[in-house]
Amino acid sequence: MGIDVARFSGDIDEDLLCPICSNVLEDPLQAPTCEHAFCNSCITEWLTRNQTCPIDRRYLTIDALKPVPRILRNLLSRLSLMCDNEKHGCPAVVKLEALQTHLLECEFNPKRPVPCSLGCGITIPFDELKDHNCVRSLRIELVNMETKVATLQTENAETKSKISEQMRQIQVLKDLVRSICGNNPAIRALTDQMEADEVVRWSNSLSRARVTRWGGMISTPDAHLQIFPNLLEEKFYLLR
Repeated sequence: MGIDVARFSGDIDEDLLCPICSNVLEDPLQAPTCEHAFCNSCITEWLTRNQTCPIDRRYLTIDALKPVPRILRNLLSRLSLMCDNEKHGCPAVVKLEALQTHLLECEFNPKRPVPCSLGCGITIPFDELKDHNCVRSLRIELVNMETKVATLQTENAETKSKISEQMRQIQVLKDLVRSICGNNPAIRALTDQMEADEVVRWSNSLSRARVTRWGGMISTPDAHLQIFPNLLEEKFYLLR
């Protein structure tokens, strides 16, 4: 619905006003052809009833709307206006681009988040502080946490079940491959070669051993290389 012109200091250029609500443009969008700019909420509501531009009546849909140019956004952001909490006593006049940051810190903001001073540690809006009940709030927090824990436990159980089923299927496939290899020497030889090639590729990807001293034991293998014999033994065991 735009921002009330009365909140701004100084004159406002007409190009910065929404033709629908006559207030300063808020979250503006523009028509792609005629480039008329409107508040997001204003033009969206308008186009739900009329598929034409409010100014020149050209055909227009919500999907066709696009952001306004950066220069227009910059002009809007530099406007100065009174704080939303002026009616609560805030005397501040800030740039539009800094308004949201100011509202989070404004001591006159009735909705600013503050921690409970009674010790429960819950952060609540300032205007709800007088009606705050620590026990009730903590009970709500506990229920929410229990709900989250129950959800996570359910998801965890489902994940474990899926993993278990996948492991079972993998074992079935391994048994099938082992059976086929045992009954067909040609396939057994091909499988052996593929496994050997895989081990060679893996070994080639390892870094070279680090030379620690010359003479006697020439080098000390990396940790990866030290487990190489075990890996070979494990892989060829599966093929037996």
